[in-house]
Amino acid sequence: MRLAWAMVSLLAWALAQPTHTVAPGDTLFSIARRYGTTVEELMRLNGLESFLIQVGQVLRLPSGDRVHRVAPGDTLFSIARRYGTTVEELMRLNGLTSPDLKAGQALRLPQEEASREAPSPGPQAQPAEGDLDPESPLLRAVLRYLGVPYKYGANSPLSLDCSAFVAQVYAELGVALPRTTREQYQALPVAEALRPGDLVFFSFGGREVDHVGLYLGRGVFAHASSYGSRVVIESLEAPFYRRTYRGARRPVQEAKGP
Repeated sequence: MRLAWAMVSLLAWALAQPTHTVAPGDTLFSIARRYGTTVEELMRLNGLESFLIQVGQVLRLPSGDRVHRVAPGDTLFSIARRYGTTVEELMRLNGLTSPDLKAGQALRLPQEEASREAPSPGPQAQPAEGDLDPESPLLRAVLRYLGVPYKYGANSPLSLDCSAFVAQVYAELGVALPRTTREQYQALPVAEALRPGDLVFFSFGGREVDHVGLYLGRGVFAHASSYGSRVVIESLEAPFYRRTYRGARRPVQEAKGP
């Protein structure tokens, strides 16, 4: 009897869990974007060791609550800046009495109220060309680096900084970019309306640009995050990134007609 009740309870729990059945053309990135989560969280929930998924595969999805999984190097301050909230709010939501965190710890996040407020000056993230093709070589290159540790000044498959990340992605596509963030910002042509593949630049420390990411479409970008300590995909609409955004550059000039 106990075994039967245990099986019923397990079945009820499984039925209550939100899931997604993989359709043709789906990628972990497109599924994560659709459900407001991250590729890393989908991989963790489903025990995946690679980005490859198959049509018909059933993937578990995170529950309705927004959650951040603490990574090595994370602090309450860096997490608060990343999600546009405060240290005090994170401590209140999670019942914390100390700012100390442990890697792997799950933190509840506040609901995204800010995204429904009147827009403030920031990136124009509605590209005329639509989304990045899920099968594009650019996106495949980006996903290969997802989770690689951030290290200032590093430039290798094992660790890299923000400008090395975008340079390595484009190097795989046969496009050479300058090495540093400032050189990339100064050398490349301005992108007025964002398109997938554009480089997006920020100023975390003052007036000069000091951070770069790679725009993927639908208002999200990939970057080697010094706050997240690894390569991640995040929203350009987050209040912190809207405040520090300084413009975009296009690595590949459009082909001109005869």
